Parts: sequence; structure tokens; C-alpha cells
Amino acid sequence: MQDSLLDFIGDIYEASYRPHHWASVMEKLCLMTESKSAVLIIEDQKTGNRQIISMHGINRIMMVAYNAGLGKYDNTFSLIRTDKNEATLLPAAEMKSQHPSYYQFILKPSDIGHISVVDLHQDKEVRIGMAVHRSFSSSAYSEKEADIMRLISPHVCRAVLIQRELNSARSEARGMMSLVSKIPMGVLLLDVNGRVRYSNAIADGFIQQHNAIFLTDERLQAHSRETQKQLNEAIGQVIEALNSQKKERLPTITTVSLSHPLHAFPLVLFISADNDSAETFMLPQGEKFATVYISDPGGRLNISCGKLSEIFSFTAAEADVALCLANGLKLADIAAQNGTGLETVRSQLKSIFNKLGVNTQQDVIRIIVQTMMPVTDIEIPGTRSDKSCSRM
Repeated sequence: MQDSLLDFIGDIYEASYRPHHWASVMEKLCLMTESKSAVLIIEDQKTGNRQIISMHGINRIMMVAYNAGLGKYDNTFSLIRTDKNEATLLPAAEMKSQHPSYYQFILKPSDIGHISVVDLHQDKEVRIGMAVHRSFSSSAYSEKEADIMRLISPHVCRAVLIQRELNSARSEARGMMSLVSKIPMGVLLLDVNGRVRYSNAIADGFIQQHNAIFLTDERLQAHSRETQKQLNEAIGQVIEALNSQKKERLPTITTVSLSHPLHAFPLVLFISADNDSAETFMLPQGEKFATVYISDPGGRLNISCGKLSEIFSFTAAEADVALCLANGLKLADIAAQNGTGLETVRSQLKSIFNKLGVNTQQDVIRIIVQTMMPVTDIEIPGTRSDKSCSRM
């Protein structure tokens, strides 16, 4: 029993990064507790809406109806009488008299006569619960099944919270790429061999005008060996992510700064494993491409510090810091450019946060870009030819 339980806990944590695996977890939970069905539910603390994360042994029509609004009749959370991760045993006979709507709309149609339920987690945002069910004709749950629920509950709780964090990380990564795609940046697409298959006009201009980067045999080349090594490692990391066989792969985004003595500011490259760009630019389906966004902090955005000060009530110094951020500079670069200390720049950034009501540099960039600059539609000329990939 101990070995099978340890294996089951391994399955639980696998579900944290492979959400479709929850179905297998719910099925095994039914076998271990001799139950007809099992369900994992999350409740939005603000709206009160309940959604089924995963289930086994419940009619899918019932699941759809539950997520569509029937869940409001589910009184299970309010009937829990135990502490977190402790099992509460609920007989349907008691609920039939005390909660007739719950019995009529959920328990009776699903043949749920006995319930063992655990309150897994509760915070300001969500409440999470797990339950197993037996039919009306079955015997009630005993302490044996309750012990199983107690043992696995902390692990189920952690796995669900890990899954939520991973989903949040994916959303942030997608949000970051959505932001940079709205800035008039150079865009390159690299195939899995690192060769440039597409570039827009802005990228072509950067490659022709900035000495820190150029193309050789359709491959990106940096000015120095040191920066070339950094560039190769970044591209290699993203291509490795593209080639990963894992079904659930977090988006990979790396940043590289390429300098040259003739230019006051380096080029900034955002290299992403997000593969949506290939479809956008009408490249062959089935092929994988890394997306490279190029920003030139020296080619400043068409935004004035005066306009920023007017709109956001920034001081002149704060407006300059905000504009530098939008152009891809780091705090240390801003301090060096303005001849001030790093702590001074951080203090100015803190004031910017307060005035915008945000707490990250990415939020500052997003607000400035979305407020000051319309989205630019880029004309797609098609896949690069060999000639267009060569350095002019």
C-alpha cells in the first residue's frame, strides 16, 4: 500500500505540469478509495463561481452544466466541518433534508449517496476542494478512506497551486511577447538550424546600419567573439526549447545586448521560442521558428519627454528615465547616460511606479507604449530570399 501511495503522489505532481494527467489522478483516487466518482473543484472567491478542474466517473454533460452555472447549488464547501486537509464524511440522507436543491440538481442525477470531501486551500482569490463519491446503494465511507484523503491532500493542494503558478508564468510570457510585438521593432524568424528565414524592413535597417550585428550565410553574426558566444548560447537555448518533445513546455525568452564602439547604445535582442509568428508571417506549416525582436535604444521612439511629463505628471528626470526604459535601457545604463547614481535612478523609478500605479518596469513600458504609440501594421513581403539575407 505504501509503495502504491508513493507512486500515486508522483502522479499528482506530474499533473501539476501536465494538466491533462489530472484525469488519471482522479481515476486512481477512485480505485484507492473504492469510489464511483471523484472531482477537483476551484471556487472564485470574488464571484463565487465554481469550476471543475478535473473529474472521473461523472457524466460530462453534468460537468458542462456545473461549470455553466449549476455549481451555484453545490453546498459541499459550506458543509465541510473539518480543518484543512482533513476529510469530512457527508451522507446524502442528511443533505436531502437540509439542502434540497443541492440534492435535487446535483446529488440525485449523479447517483451520489455518500461523499468524502477535503478543503485543500483558501485565500483571497480561490478556494480549492476535492471529493470522492459513492452511490446510494453503496456503504458509507470509513476512516480507512478518510486516511487516504488526508495523506494525499497536501500533495494535491501543492500540485494545483504549482499548476496555477505555471499558468501565470505562461500568461506573463505571452503578455511580454504581445507587448514587444506592438513596438516598432525589427522582427526575424530563425529556423531550427539558426538560419534567418524572414526579416521585416526594420530588422533589415538595423542590420545594415548598426555595426554590432550582420548576416553571414543567413546566420546572425555579432561584432565581437564574446558577444557572438552570448548570441549563440541564447539562440541555442531557444532552439532547444523549440525542439523539446515535452507536451507542456514553458515559453522561453532570452535577451541579448550587442554593443559596438561606434554606437553609443547597444542593440537589444529578445529571442523567443513562441512559435505563433510563423503562422502570422505565412511560413510553411509544420516548421518551427524562433522569433527575434530587435530594438535599437539609439533610435529613440517618437515620444518626447515633454509629452510624457504632460500626460503622466512626471518630472523632467522621471520622464527621461521612463523613456529610456521604453527604449530598452537598463537602470545602470540610464544612470551612466545621465551622469547620476544608480540609487537616484531607482528613486526616480519608484516615483514613476507610484504615479502610474504599477510595480514593474514592464508595466511602465506597456503603459507608455500603449498610450503614446498606435499599433503599427507591418507589411509582410514573404519569406526571405537568399539574396535578401546577404549583408548590403
